[in-house]
Amino acid sequence: MRSLKSRIVGTLVVLFAAVGAADAGASYWLSMKHIDELLDQHLQGAAVWLSAGKVGTIGTIGPPQHSIDGFVGQIWKRGLSTPTDNTDPDVTFNRDAPGGYSVERINGHRYRLYTLRKDTDDLTYQVGQPIAFREQTAGRAALESLVPTVLLILLVWIAIPLIVNAAFASLKRASADAETVGIGRLTPLDISQVPEEVRPFADSINRMIARLQVGIDAEKRFIADAAHELRTPIAALQLRIDNLENAPDVTARGERLRELREAIVRTATMIRQILELARADAQQDPGAAVDALDVREMVRTLVADLLPIAYARSIDLGVRRFDATHLNADAGELRMAVRNLVENALRYTPAGGCVDIDVFEDATGAVIRVTDTGPGIPEEALGRVFDRFFRLNAETVEGSGLGLSIVKSVVAKHGGSISLENRRDGQSGLVATVVLPSLVMAIVDG
Repeated sequence: MRSLKSRIVGTLVVLFAAVGAADAGASYWLSMKHIDELLDQHLQGAAVWLSAGKVGTIGTIGPPQHSIDGFVGQIWKRGLSTPTDNTDPDVTFNRDAPGGYSVERINGHRYRLYTLRKDTDDLTYQVGQPIAFREQTAGRAALESLVPTVLLILLVWIAIPLIVNAAFASLKRASADAETVGIGRLTPLDISQVPEEVRPFADSINRMIARLQVGIDAEKRFIADAAHELRTPIAALQLRIDNLENAPDVTARGERLRELREAIVRTATMIRQILELARADAQQDPGAAVDALDVREMVRTLVADLLPIAYARSIDLGVRRFDATHLNADAGELRMAVRNLVENALRYTPAGGCVDIDVFEDATGAVIRVTDTGPGIPEEALGRVFDRFFRLNAETVEGSGLGLSIVKSVVAKHGGSISLENRRDGQSGLVATVVLPSLVMAIVDG
């Protein structure tokens, strides 16, 4: 495909050539017409001049070879068969030609003739001019009038590429700047000299570069935070291994082996959540399969999986409102997000507490709500709990600080929202509410 610049130059050259050709044709025709009218006026003026007795000033011995402008003048007197005066004896006009302008063929040549009759002196004055001479004169003058037009067309043909190249020079500079853009250099393009027509596209490129910069900065922070957070569990693993090697007896070895297993589980959990967060942060693939998900069935399975954990911690885990709810979502990701919400509630709820799950649809969409009887979150910390690796009571409560970050990323990816608020029904605890676009499905029994 040809470049935009080549197409613009080609189009303008062809367009101006067509306009120039039309203008030249019109100029040529108008010049011929005006010169023909001017020569007619000269014919009429010569006849008037002849009637004023200026016979000697019209022609010399005979046109067109012996007369400057090819005029032939004749004077006829009523009753005579030959003219009394004739500037060219070889040419004799028809004295009975109509008054005014007419065309006659004489000696094989066509003449443009003007006839003037004066009844006061019984004389007829005729002035003629060879049409070939008139056409030659008019054609030469018309062609000369085309010289400026032809020169203008040539100049414009030369100017068009120069002007277009100058207009595209700023785009070349922007393109050269774009070639230098990379992961290590995400500098916005200089679009101060870019034409207005291209500015929206250039602005969109700069906005894309800004988004990439934000994303890359976030990834760098995430990697740095993950590396920092992983140092502690890895160091703990190394310490547990050293302790295991130095165990004095079988009982101590068994205790230290149990501690090592717990440390391995915590490290594996953190690594799993880091991978889950990376997956949740990935943009939705337009071609990825999206499931028509039965939320109630998903929660039922999830509760069954987490009941042993709740039982071990003496926490009552169950559901309250449990309506039929369906939506389009990636089943694996949504299950991961809800699981993180419930695990977070179980982690912070003390023994003897309660964690309830509600599933229903309302005007806002499909709602999944998790309510616990834990200590809640201080109001000043509510805005930070979605930050990665942020943990409340890090000294007393295990966790990586990634659970809520994963939930927020998954929910945002599916076009939903999540909110956290402390309970206001007289009990301590937290209410986490996820709202997602719902799908009304007709279920037909087979």
